[in-house]
Amino acid sequence: MKTIDFWETVFRHKIKVVVIPLLLLGMGALVVFCFPRTYQSEAKLFLKVGRESVGIDPTATGQRMINLMQQGRDSEITSAIDLITSRGLIGKVVDELGPDYVLRGGPAGQGGPEPNAAAKAFQDFMAATIGAAIGAIKSIDPVGRREEAIMRLEESLMVDAERHSAMLVLQYETDTPRGAQEILDTVIDVYQRDHLRIHRNESTLAFFTEQEATLADELDHARNAVQRAKNEIGVASIEARRASLESQLQRVEVAVYVAEQDRSSAAASIEELDRQLADLPEREIASKRQIPNDGADLLRDQLYGLQMRKMDLMARYSETHPLVVAISQQVEQAESVVQGQETVREETVDDINPVHRQLTLSRRELTSKAAGLDAQLTMLAQQKQSLLESIKKLNQDDVRIDRLQRDESLLRTKFFRYADNLEQARIDQALEEQEISSVSIAQPPTLNEKPVSPSKALVGLASIVLAIAGTAATVLGLEQLNHKLRGEADTEQALGLPVLAAVPNNPVNGRVLSHY
Repeated sequence: MKTIDFWETVFRHKIKVVVIPLLLLGMGALVVFCFPRTYQSEAKLFLKVGRESVGIDPTATGQRMINLMQQGRDSEITSAIDLITSRGLIGKVVDELGPDYVLRGGPAGQGGPEPNAAAKAFQDFMAATIGAAIGAIKSIDPVGRREEAIMRLEESLMVDAERHSAMLVLQYETDTPRGAQEILDTVIDVYQRDHLRIHRNESTLAFFTEQEATLADELDHARNAVQRAKNEIGVASIEARRASLESQLQRVEVAVYVAEQDRSSAAASIEELDRQLADLPEREIASKRQIPNDGADLLRDQLYGLQMRKMDLMARYSETHPLVVAISQQVEQAESVVQGQETVREETVDDINPVHRQLTLSRRELTSKAAGLDAQLTMLAQQKQSLLESIKKLNQDDVRIDRLQRDESLLRTKFFRYADNLEQARIDQALEEQEISSVSIAQPPTLNEKPVSPSKALVGLASIVLAIAGTAATVLGLEQLNHKLRGEADTEQALGLPVLAAVPNNPVNGRVLSHY
């Protein structure tokens, strides 16, 4: 579109170009001055890392602490927002304040600044008109005052939190600043009470009190059973008794090893001594001496007597006389015997062989030692068998004691866990009674007397934009609906013929053309 065409269009719709913006700006001014004011109260809640954040219910099993680094606190913030905006909590707020209070937006007789008469009349007119329309719509599905108040509170309450922040921002908008503050304050009070309530089980304390008493009795019975079993066995500690028996068994085994070595050594020594004793005489010559041979002297005396008798017989008889022959033979025999005898003889004295005797004594000592070692080995074998039987019995008793101690240990662990849970339940109850929680009011509900709606700047900007856009849209729409030919291009396009000349549309040319 050419500039001249633009201005021609504006000139043709000069009344609309003036009236429409004035109407829209007037409506904006009317909204600013006469529209009902809405006031907002804002509060901030800080969710500290407290017992509700890091603990779980005492009745739960497993670890008592959760990993905040892994799970983060986003779920906690989301849960808090869900609780605040829940219908149950909002219903409690309505019950505390009353449906009329919530629907009025504050106490009766209080409101914002009193508008002027014109604004008051406009508000009454709009309230009557819009109220009638809204009433007709509500009559389709009628609801009670409480339900209507809950719906109003749900629409007007806003809860938000920045990302990675533990700060909750609560905002409530209503018709009066005091009402917005008090309603938001009630919302916070109810939330704090519900926050404590949902993080505590009402029956936890009674449950753990009963369980602790029951486990205490069971633990006492288990301890008494362990004590009776140890008294029957006669030990104070199974491990100490086992260590003592194992130490004794080790000493016995060492003694058996040493005794067997000594027994083998003694047997080898006895065998060697027997071999040596077999090669040694039991007795030996102790001394020798030469003494006169009395036998030889006696034989010589007898020989001399025979010689003398022979000489006597030869003197009386002949050599062939039988007596002489007989005595001669006796003399010859005696001489032969005497010649075989020595004049001296050797006398010997024998005694026990000292080496043989020493070896015999050594053998007897080794035999006695071997007998003692045999007796010692027999005794050690009996001791070893007795110790093995004692260890076997102790192992059997250990199984029984271990079972009893295991039962006692399990009961002790359960008892202390339940005692700790009972203490946690007591702490939770005390915190609830004192209304202590991890929710801190960083900013109490504010009393803002400056309305947030309608926004003068926003209404003014919207009025200007609507005035410009509405006027332009109206003019352009009318131009599109008007099919008059207003230029050479429109004529050529509509008729499909070339334009040879153009006569300006003015009064002078109009009078000239009127003659034809």
